[in-house]
Amino acid sequence: MMRLKRTLFYILSVIFCFLLQTSVFQFLKLADVMPNVLLILTVTLGLIRGKKAGIGIGFSCGLLIDIFFGDVLGQYALLYLLIGYINGCFNSFFYEDDVLLPFGLLVINTLAYSFAIFFFFFALRGRFAFFSYLKDIMIPEADYTGLIALPLYKLLLFIDVRISDSEKRSMF
Repeated sequence: MMRLKRTLFYILSVIFCFLLQTSVFQFLKLADVMPNVLLILTVTLGLIRGKKAGIGIGFSCGLLIDIFFGDVLGQYALLYLLIGYINGCFNSFFYEDDVLLPFGLLVINTLAYSFAIFFFFFALRGRFAFFSYLKDIMIPEADYTGLIALPLYKLLLFIDVRISDSEKRSMF
């Protein structure tokens, strides 16, 4: 029963964040960028729950982007899967009260994600305006994602702690 509750939380959080990113934040763009809510979800749950959860959430988020917006199925799924796995490796350094590690990881991952997007979708196609992309897209998106990350991180952590507490209570 508890595993079902956690799985339901994962499914609902992926759907909620996908809808938030594709609908609400489309209208709340700042400097023509929007926060990457699915990246926040992948990094946060990978950090909180470990590699396995990071891989599952990352693959699900990336697959949704591939299905609805991608040219080739699997590009974003692989990218998000890798991000989930890498952040799951930091699970052993995670403490619930620490906000600096998750925030730092989110900003670094946003920049790494943007760099990967630039490399695979622009540079390999002969578009080498990196500094323009850095100034106009990468840095503003990292800032906006960092701004949105803190409340979303706190919400996801709160829900995860509640689920973990109910799992511990049901064991006894």
